[in-house]
Amino acid sequence: MRIEHWWFTLPLRLRSLFRKRQVESELDEELRFHLEHKIEEGIAAGLSPAEARRRAMLAMGGPEQRREEIRDARRVNWLTDFAADLRFAVRSLRRTPGLTALVVITLALGIGMTTVPYSMLDAMILRPYPILEPDEVVSLVSTTRDDGYALLSYREYVDIRELAKSYSGVIASTWSRSVSFAADAKATPKAKGGVLVSGNFFSVLGVEPELGRGFLPTEDEVPGRDPVAVLGHDFWEDELAGDPAVVGRTVRLNGTDFTVVGVAPESFPGLSIFSRPDVYVPLAMARRFSTDPQKDFFEHRDDRELRVMGRLADGVTERQARAETAALARAFRSEHPALYLDRGMELRTPFQMRTRGDDQNWKFAAVFTTLGFAVLLVASTNVAGLLLSRARVRTREIAVRLAIGAGRSRLVRLLLTESLILALAGGLGGVAVAYLGIEQLRTFSIPAELPVTIPFRMDVRVLFAAIAVAVGSAVLCGLAPALQSTRLDLASALKTADSDLSGRKRLWGRNLLVVAQVATSLMLLAASFLMARGFQSGVVGGLGFPRDHLLMSRFDPRLVQYDVEQTRQFYERLAERVRATPGTRAAGLTLNPPLALGAFESVAFVPEAFQMPPDRETLTAAKDTVDTGFFETLGIPIVRGRGFRPSDTADAPRVAVVNEQLANHYWPGGGAVGKRVWLGGRSGEPVEIVGVAKTIKYVDPGERPIDFVYLPLAQDPKARMVLLVRTTGEPLGFVDPLRRIVRSLDANLPMLETRTYEDLYRYHAVEGPGVAVRLVSTMGVVGLVLTLGGLYGLVAYNVARRTREIGIRMAVGATPAIAFRMVMGKGLVLVATGTAIGLLMGIGVERLMNSALFDAGGVDVVAYLVVVPIMMLVTMLATYVPARRAARIAPTLALRYE
Repeated sequence: MRIEHWWFTLPLRLRSLFRKRQVESELDEELRFHLEHKIEEGIAAGLSPAEARRRAMLAMGGPEQRREEIRDARRVNWLTDFAADLRFAVRSLRRTPGLTALVVITLALGIGMTTVPYSMLDAMILRPYPILEPDEVVSLVSTTRDDGYALLSYREYVDIRELAKSYSGVIASTWSRSVSFAADAKATPKAKGGVLVSGNFFSVLGVEPELGRGFLPTEDEVPGRDPVAVLGHDFWEDELAGDPAVVGRTVRLNGTDFTVVGVAPESFPGLSIFSRPDVYVPLAMARRFSTDPQKDFFEHRDDRELRVMGRLADGVTERQARAETAALARAFRSEHPALYLDRGMELRTPFQMRTRGDDQNWKFAAVFTTLGFAVLLVASTNVAGLLLSRARVRTREIAVRLAIGAGRSRLVRLLLTESLILALAGGLGGVAVAYLGIEQLRTFSIPAELPVTIPFRMDVRVLFAAIAVAVGSAVLCGLAPALQSTRLDLASALKTADSDLSGRKRLWGRNLLVVAQVATSLMLLAASFLMARGFQSGVVGGLGFPRDHLLMSRFDPRLVQYDVEQTRQFYERLAERVRATPGTRAAGLTLNPPLALGAFESVAFVPEAFQMPPDRETLTAAKDTVDTGFFETLGIPIVRGRGFRPSDTADAPRVAVVNEQLANHYWPGGGAVGKRVWLGGRSGEPVEIVGVAKTIKYVDPGERPIDFVYLPLAQDPKARMVLLVRTTGEPLGFVDPLRRIVRSLDANLPMLETRTYEDLYRYHAVEGPGVAVRLVSTMGVVGLVLTLGGLYGLVAYNVARRTREIGIRMAVGATPAIAFRMVMGKGLVLVATGTAIGLLMGIGVERLMNSALFDAGGVDVVAYLVVVPIMMLVTMLATYVPARRAARIAPTLALRYE
């Protein structure tokens, strides 16, 4: 149809939909006019009125046929038929309110259990950056053999920005870090999240500030010259009451006055998933915020603190950009061979950045979403079984429709419309279930220095996903029953409503659905037990040191503009006064306590007297910087050698303590003490190993042992440190004495993350795993309940279907026990088959969990020894009730049953 004709006839189409009676009346009047006109012509030709009318009717082809042709020409029949199907489907479903409610609740649970984990997956993997054309933005990362996602240095960023031709713009930024904020010079500083960004950050990303402007390129040229800032939208509203006159106002960041030049829009929460920056400042001000005081941020190529991103230029493909990135890496290696001996540079897409191997968050989301779809599968198969049973009741109705001329496709469409209504109603219920689940997840608090944002929400993307799942489930649940319902033997179907008595083929579909339900439900239960036991194994194994009576507090003297020497003196005085305070058993300093949220630094090294692999120049291990009181305070035994001493100063020979895992890895037999390692490679300074500490849990309670190196604070100075205090009494009772000590040293220096270590442990070992276990356990319980309903429905249907057969058997001598065993055996065969398949599926999920979440070291037999008997017991109960009913069938009644 030409577009002109379609547009010309559009008003008639709309009137046919919304003013149907008026249009039909006009059509009748028009046909009547044409009929009368032809009758008059026939009479004028000498025909009798009756003959003239007969010939006029023949010429028009019959009024009713002509009406249908004209209606078809409007091409809106599909919509009117759909509206009619909707009305009929609603009336049909209202006649079976119990079944309708059961189907809707089942789908609501399945869709809700799928949508909740999908919101996690969407937030962490699928949701695009909140910027202009996010697919055009890629990341550039530094790579080593052990890390494929390392940050880049400022010098590397400048070289990429000036040399790369594949990008219309290259930006650099840091991860969110603590900055000291004060509204004016007299206000007490607060710790807020600050991000250093390049001058072209907002322009390249296509982000227009809500107030003021972004940074100018000139404000990022001269280090320290332009102290300007752009505020985050939430920070502007919370701390400055959304002051519209904030542009031009001065705020203090890390003791320096910054002029506010803009406010980021509400639609741009930053590029991080779990945090929202409070303030953005130019990279030129980095010396006020740099994390490594020993290095020059603007000059040292190995001071890698920046995430670098580029927007692909017009016409440039990702493949071309990768090739240019590899060429730049070769150029860096040629110009600076010592720094790039074992280091390269690669391009990463946003999807690759969000699915990096060392990030557990997205793996949890992926596993949960997979299990969520398993719940949806159980729900869908349950609904399909219910609809198949309902179709049996409607056999005669469908047979009559087919007999009087209804097309099979038309009936399938009618039955699918009913499924669609059920799915949409279930989808609305699923959205409600998902909303409650997501809100429950959002109440979970993560102990961190800066507020952590839970990014899971019921937004438009998740809502559309729920609708898509609902429509998909309608097709999945309704198509098979609809097709089967229209495949009838009309002769037998018109005689009896139970037309499927002639064979057992139709039971195979129901049997397969129940087997799938049992298998999937067993897999879900196994997953919940495996996850619970996986986390429990870490808790039972302990951390390797006592966690009671331990208080921790983080400090960052850079927030009040301390230099390296002032920072050293502050920590020395702080530790000295805390140790002299009553109620203190021991006190120590560490860069990153075990199980803290911050990632440990990694260190490249070459061990003495160890044969290096031919393809490796260096090896890597995790690293921490601690003071002389750390091991005593945390209670980590030194199994060989010694810990750090006050004599291990910056001028003394460099020393290190390693854990047992590293010592046994490279010097088995206890010969690590006295050996040397070269940090950074053969060209680095040799460091003597003076002690071997017990291996503890560093990142996660369930982790496997990792290589670890401790360096003394005096020889590896850091600005941000955590004070650990082992108290004689309640740890929180020491907060006030600690606060008085800090105020006596510097009243403006804030105490960050002050809490007991037990709180940190509770998050890692109890609350965090508890959320995961509860989510998966809920899925398992929902799947089990739905499976019980499906199994009960099938066995009950089978009993009802075979009532006459069972009655005949009992009439000729079969006992109730035989009938009971016959029905019970049928159910047990299905359960056993589903259990066997479920065991294989459970082992597959266990392997997935071991590779993605935690390595339990093989098949957890105990979990299956618990899950399988539970599954067998509850499914036998679901089979027992209809089997007992079959045993009580009265032969006299059964012989009259149809």
